[in-house]
Amino acid sequence: MSNTATTSDASAKPVKVNKWDTNAVKNALDDACKKYFKETLNFTEDYSLMDGRLYISLFACLFSIYALIYDWFYPFPKSRSILIVCVISYFIVIGILTLYMYFIEHGKIFIGKLIDKTGLDSGLRCTISSKLKKYDDKYNLTLEYKEGTNKSTGSSGALITSIGNYFDEDGVLCYDRFTNDLKKISDQARLNARKAK
Repeated sequence: MSNTATTSDASAKPVKVNKWDTNAVKNALDDACKKYFKETLNFTEDYSLMDGRLYISLFACLFSIYALIYDWFYPFPKSRSILIVCVISYFIVIGILTLYMYFIEHGKIFIGKLIDKTGLDSGLRCTISSKLKKYDDKYNLTLEYKEGTNKSTGSSGALITSIGNYFDEDGVLCYDRFTNDLKKISDQARLNARKAK
């Protein structure tokens, strides 16, 4: 979304959405969550999942560009077999992209790392997933923390609450109320991650 979530300073515009549009509501809450982790908790976002999606999309586009250029130099009757191969390959790659988004990304909205400035610890990794079903008011947010390099140890926290708690009657996001709940589950999950270490 182009709007940013409202904070205490008067310079930021409040996020206003149609509160009956579940996609707009979910995007506003997801953006507010990302903003909180980046700006308040100083996490650095890891774009590897997004990069994977872009590489697969680039590969699909290369098939279509090759078919276009080949058809330009060798008009249709000569380029028929190349066009068939490129179209079939394009749809196969788009199918792979769909599977990637469903099974690997699986609703993840943020993957970040908090780097220890002292260099004593290898850092804290955080993965955030969210879900809001159509015609449902329950927003599900899941945090997963992994402390250090050992990926088997970690903890998670979940926030399952009504979206009505975070939006007023006009559809304006109450950023402070949302971040207060986010801070509670984040602190609890980080504490559990340190205990598991």
